[in-house]
Amino acid sequence: MIISLIYNQNAYTDAISDIAGEKVQVCLTKEEALKYLPETEIIVTIGGGNFSVPLDEEMLQAAPSLKWVFSVSAGVEKLPLKELKERGILATNTSGVHAVTIAEYVMGGLLVMSHHYDRYLPLMKEKKWGELISGEDMEGKTILIIGAGHIGSEIGRKAGAFDMQVFGLKRTPCEIDGFDGVYSMDKLKEMLPKADYVVMAAPLTQETYHLIGEEEFALMKKEAVFVNIARGDTVEEEALIAALREGRIQGAVLDVFHEEPLPEASPLWELDNVLITPHSSAISKNVIKKIIRMFKESYEKYKKGETLINEL
Repeated sequence: MIISLIYNQNAYTDAISDIAGEKVQVCLTKEEALKYLPETEIIVTIGGGNFSVPLDEEMLQAAPSLKWVFSVSAGVEKLPLKELKERGILATNTSGVHAVTIAEYVMGGLLVMSHHYDRYLPLMKEKKWGELISGEDMEGKTILIIGAGHIGSEIGRKAGAFDMQVFGLKRTPCEIDGFDGVYSMDKLKEMLPKADYVVMAAPLTQETYHLIGEEEFALMKKEAVFVNIARGDTVEEEALIAALREGRIQGAVLDVFHEEPLPEASPLWELDNVLITPHSSAISKNVIKKIIRMFKESYEKYKKGETLINEL
C-alpha cells in the first residue's frame, strides 16, 4: 500500500497511482494514517512534516511493512532520518528538480527590487501614469550565494547571465562553472560587506540555524538586498525586521519564515521594502512533472531492488 501524508489531494496522488498501478490513500490526519500504516509499504510526504502530517515515532512503530519514504521536497529536516535508517527504511528526496524554478524566482525578485515593479503595479490598477522611478541595473553587481549546491549553483549561473560577479559559500568548497569564487562557510563575515545581493540557499542544519543575525546584517551594505529561499530558521527574523525597518539594508525577498503561514501580526507585512511570497518559490508545472518523473524512475528501481535516486 502507498499512502500520502500531504495535506491535500494533488497532482502527485493521481500520477503515483498510475505509476504504481494502485490507488494512493490520502491521509489528512495522524489518526487516519495510523489505520493504514500496518499495511503501508511506501509513504509520500513533503519533507516529513512541511504541509504534511508529521511522520513521528508512533507512526513508524505502526508501519512494520514500510520500505520507502519519498519526499516531494528537497528539504527533509523534519524527516526522522536516524530512525528510518535504524529500521532499514529507504528515504529519498527530490534534490535537483527545483533548481531552475527557484533560480528564476530569485532573479525575478531581484528584478522587482531593482526596477520597482511593485511600485508601478498599484498605479496601473488606478490607471495613474505616475512619476518616473529610477531603477538600479543588476549588471556589475556582486551576488553572494550562501549554499552553493544544486539550487545555489543555478542561481549563480543565471546571475552570471546578468553580468554579475558571483561568489558562493559552501561547506566543502569546489570550483563551480560561472562562479568567480567559492569559499568555505567560515568566510561568511568576510564576504558579506562585498555583496549587493545576499541569497540564503543553504539547507537548515544545526550549523545554519540562525546563521544570519544581527551581526551579519550589520556587515551588509546599506544598499544590499537579502533573499531567503532556504528555510526561515536560517535567519534571526527579529534581526531581519530591525535591519529592514531601520533601513540598514535596502530590502528583502522572502519566501520562507519562522512560522508559516506568516502570522498577520508579523511586522514584515507592514514594511514597504519587502517582497513576501507564501513558500512558493519551488512550485511550477515543470517541477511537478520532474518530481513525478523522478518517482517513476525510482519506483522502477525499487521494484528491481536497485539503488534509488537521491537516497539519504
